[in-house]
Amino acid sequence: MDKTKVVFKNFSGTNYDVGTQIGQWVLATPKLLKQVLLPPHAYPHDKFIIIADLLDTYSQGINEEIRGFSDTIGVSPEQALFYAMTYLERGCSLMAMLSGKSKNGHTLMARNYDFNNELEEMCFAFTDIKGKYRYIGSTLNLFGRCDGMNEHGLAVCKASNGLPVGNFVGGQKAGVTGFSFWVVVRSILENCKTVQEAIEWTMSAPIGYNMNLMLADNTNKIAVIQCIDGHKAYKLLEENSEEAFLSVTNHALLEDMKPYEKMIIESSIVRNDRIVEQFTKKKLISNDDIKTLLSASYPDGLCCHYYKEFFGTLRSMIFDVNDKTIEMTFGSPQVNKWQTFSVGTLALHEIEVLLPQEKAAPDFYKIK
Repeated sequence: MDKTKVVFKNFSGTNYDVGTQIGQWVLATPKLLKQVLLPPHAYPHDKFIIIADLLDTYSQGINEEIRGFSDTIGVSPEQALFYAMTYLERGCSLMAMLSGKSKNGHTLMARNYDFNNELEEMCFAFTDIKGKYRYIGSTLNLFGRCDGMNEHGLAVCKASNGLPVGNFVGGQKAGVTGFSFWVVVRSILENCKTVQEAIEWTMSAPIGYNMNLMLADNTNKIAVIQCIDGHKAYKLLEENSEEAFLSVTNHALLEDMKPYEKMIIESSIVRNDRIVEQFTKKKLISNDDIKTLLSASYPDGLCCHYYKEFFGTLRSMIFDVNDKTIEMTFGSPQVNKWQTFSVGTLALHEIEVLLPQEKAAPDFYKIK
C-alpha cells in the first residue's frame, strides 16, 4: 500500500492573477517546480509563436495566465512545459445516462481516471476567472484541465483513444497539428454552457490528441466525441432518443472513426463491455450501482491498482449535472472515502489517499 497527497486550490481574479497564484504554489513546491519548466531557449521560438496564437484564438486567456506565472517564477513564458506538451497514456472509463435511465431522475455522467500518481499534480481546483464561467476540475500541466463541471451544469471528461499522443518518450506522434486534450477540456468548461456548444467548439478546434470526450448538461443531453488524427465524429442523445446511455473507454466505437483506429487493447474492450452489461441489465441505475462498477476490481469492474504500470485509478467521479455536484473519491475507491463537491470555493487544503499496489495480468495489455 502506497500513499500520496491530493491538494485543493482556489484560483480567482484575472488570468494574470491566477497565473501569479499558480506561480506562488509552484515556488512553494520544489518538486513541482522541476517538473513544469524547460531550460532557457529549449523550445523553438517559431513553435511558441504558433501555439500562442492558436491559444489566443481558441482558448483566450491562457497566455496571459502563463505570463503571470512566469513573471512570478522569474522565467521566460517559453520555458513553461505546458507549451511544449500542448502542441502536438492514460486509461479511462467513461459513461453517461439520460434522466430516464437514472434512479434519481437526473442526468448523470461518471468516470474512472487511471494513470500514475508520480506524473500527476494530484490537484483539484475551483477556478473563477474574470469573464469566464466558473468551474471545478482536475488540473493537468498546471494550466490545463482533465475533467470538471462548470457553473451552468456542463460536465466533461476524457479518455485517450489508442496509443497516447504527445511530445514525450513513448508518445505517438500527432497525426495533425493541434491541441492536446487538457486545452480542450479547459476551454469547454470556461466557454460553453451546453453539450451542443461544446460539440460545436470541439468540432471546429484544431485537436492533435486522439481522444474520447464525454459530455453531459442539465438540459438532459449527453454526447460522446471521438477524435483520431484530426478526424472527428460525435453521437448526441437527448430526451426522445431511443438509447438512454453512452459509454466509451480507450478505443473507437463510432463507425465513422473505426477506419482510423490503429490498435485496440483488450482491457479497453473488457471495461466497456462491463459498463454496457451493467447499464443494460437494470432498467434504472442508482449512484450506488455506479459506485459498485467503479470500485470493483478489473475484470469484474473498472478499478485498477497498477500504478507503477501507469494504470492505477487516481479518481472515480459521478457528475450530477442537475444538482451541479461531483461525488468522487481520490485514489482507489476501494480504500478511500467518497466526497461531494459543488461548483464553488473548496474548503479542503490537502488530504492523504491510499494506493494499493498490484501487478496486471499479461493479457491486460494484449493488442486485439
